Amino acid sequence: MKKSIIALCAIGSLAFASCSDSYLDLTSEEDVTSSTVFANIEMLDGAVNGLSLIMSNSYSSSGFGRQGYNGEATISLWYGDYRSSDAQYSNGTSYIDIINSNSNELGTTGATYYPWYYYYMLIANANAVVMHANEAQGTQNEKNFYIAQALVYRAHAYTQLVALYSKRWVDSRNGESRGVPIRLDDSTGDMACSSLGDVYNQIYADLDKALSLFEQSTLTRGNKLWRTDASIAHGVYSRAALAKQDWATAADHAEKARKGYQLMTSEDYWAGFNTANKEWMWETYTDAIENLGVYGFFAYIGANTGSSKGYKNIGSIDKGLVEQIPASDSRLGLYMIPEPGESGWSTSDSGRATKGDFYTRVKQQFADRIDQKNTYIYAYMCTKFQKIDDRSIGCVPIMRAAEMIYNEAEALCMLGGNETKVRSLLEEAVRPYQPGYSCTLSGDALLEEVKLYKRFDLWGEGRHYFDQKRWNVDMVRKSWSEGGNWHPTLAGSGSTGGSYSRTGKNNWCICIPNKETDYNKLINYNIEPENWTKDSPQQ
Repeated sequence: MKKSIIALCAIGSLAFASCSDSYLDLTSEEDVTSSTVFANIEMLDGAVNGLSLIMSNSYSSSGFGRQGYNGEATISLWYGDYRSSDAQYSNGTSYIDIINSNSNELGTTGATYYPWYYYYMLIANANAVVMHANEAQGTQNEKNFYIAQALVYRAHAYTQLVALYSKRWVDSRNGESRGVPIRLDDSTGDMACSSLGDVYNQIYADLDKALSLFEQSTLTRGNKLWRTDASIAHGVYSRAALAKQDWATAADHAEKARKGYQLMTSEDYWAGFNTANKEWMWETYTDAIENLGVYGFFAYIGANTGSSKGYKNIGSIDKGLVEQIPASDSRLGLYMIPEPGESGWSTSDSGRATKGDFYTRVKQQFADRIDQKNTYIYAYMCTKFQKIDDRSIGCVPIMRAAEMIYNEAEALCMLGGNETKVRSLLEEAVRPYQPGYSCTLSGDALLEEVKLYKRFDLWGEGRHYFDQKRWNVDMVRKSWSEGGNWHPTLAGSGSTGGSYSRTGKNNWCICIPNKETDYNKLINYNIEPENWTKDSPQQ
């Protein structure tokens, strides 16, 4: 790590990432020190804004072996969605190492290295803010606000790291299995992995401190939704607590997180998911000045993109998922769902259509949501995401209020004795799009209903793979011959196939990359040794 990651994101990178109120008015400086970067509140504000820039920057030239690595949106799309059983990168078989998790045991690949690189970059820069913010000329009221924001970024990064690289909590021997190195300062020396339980303890501690500091400060982030505040701290807390099966904590923070936010209307939901609205809690920011072009999120999933990475492979929703949603749900209209009697799509790939009644209908029906000249058409293709301009301009939601409703509902189901409240929460989440929806379910059926609507509502927003992993279910993708709509290469059950058990593909854990083990002498393995403990980490 000390050569491959930390050196790339030391204090100097904060200066390069510093932004004005417009977020993207960058001023580069050389030979900076902490006293320069944190000289005053304006500089401190720029340093914290730089954390947001890290989350929306392009890293495609950083040696990962392919295009499209762009901060948090890459984690959301490639690791949170296209690794799941709900979102298919249509005909995208060249990405099989990520999509089918075939790189999980390969320490040399960019797919293994990228999340480690990205999140430790975010952590290193957050650490610099936490360590040096009090050096700035300004009031403690101001400093507390910026320290709190940095702590939330750090907690988010560690939550995502263990979700990707560590075992499920249920398999962790109550937190004794391997976590990741916990770096809290600017040191670059060798460091062993902490236990999974210790990482969650640090996440909780960071969020508790952040919430306390937010409470002490009178500052707010205003309309800068790429920044963090107390609501985001509660939201990250809810995600971490769900992963840790700490149900009461998850429910409590999910409820607190969404206070002050309103769910989208059906009209809002159809607006393209490219601009913040009253429900969005957290986003990555992109505009014409900071346009990532073919490397951006919308270049890969925006149905109207002009990028060949997108228009040839727009994502499709899983047939088995969407068929469980009642026809009265307005959100179904965002998907190219075949009508009875239609035909014309291929059943030997992801369902591409080039002619026939289905093709003709959807080309007309979705004329204003696709690139008419270039977009490839697939059965069950999604048009939920729309770029604003060029190939990938648009903001990307990282967290919204609906997720917090589902998080609370799931946690209450697991706690038991709260089914009336769970049904009420589910109705709150679904009725804006299904006005007549009423839930009368109980027991396991109620929990499955919560999961179903979370999967559908948050499709393409980066949560399902992480949910599937902690739910401890098998990865099941069905090809057309099996009654589904998956490309056979992305659905097969062989060693490189996309259908595998809950214990397959290294227990759904990405191994520690060689770029860490080559330089960190206190980690001498890629794949977690059996019965690893923090008292004997070198096994």
